[in-house]
Amino acid sequence: MGPLPLPDKGLAKWLAFLLNLTASVVLFLLMVVTCVDVFGRYVFSLPLSGSIELTEMALGILVFSVFPVNAWRNEHIVVDILDRYTPPVVHLVRTVALNVVAAIALYFVGKRILTLGNRSLSYGEESEYLAIPLGWTINFIGLMCWLSAIALLTLGIVKAIEHYRHHDVSVGTLYR
Repeated sequence: MGPLPLPDKGLAKWLAFLLNLTASVVLFLLMVVTCVDVFGRYVFSLPLSGSIELTEMALGILVFSVFPVNAWRNEHIVVDILDRYTPPVVHLVRTVALNVVAAIALYFVGKRILTLGNRSLSYGEESEYLAIPLGWTINFIGLMCWLSAIALLTLGIVKAIEHYRHHDVSVGTLYR
């Protein structure tokens, strides 16, 4: 059984919209940068200066802006070979346990990334060609790790429980 279409409400809905919009805009800009770079490189023998820097930063922002949304919706990659043979309560316990472990890991990873981002800002570290401060992108990634950890502990667990309740009702007495 696939994930349920559980609607987001309130702040989570708008934050998910904002993060998905950010990812969409960054993906579009990444496409534009790549097209301009390739066209300039092969037609005019003049590649776009700093395209590699822009691509690196855009990929970091793109990946980590959708991370919290995936956490809220429990859309993680899972191997469900044995799900058919185990009761739904095992799925619930597994999902909650993995959400807690992942949240703890993301907290510490985010803490370290924020430390590195603040250090980068204090040193005035910039990209080589475009002189873009790197610390802002690094701090964004750290904040998205923390937001993902919060999402895993709150909405991720709530949605896992809702999924369990729905599955338990739909299955009936199969596992009782």
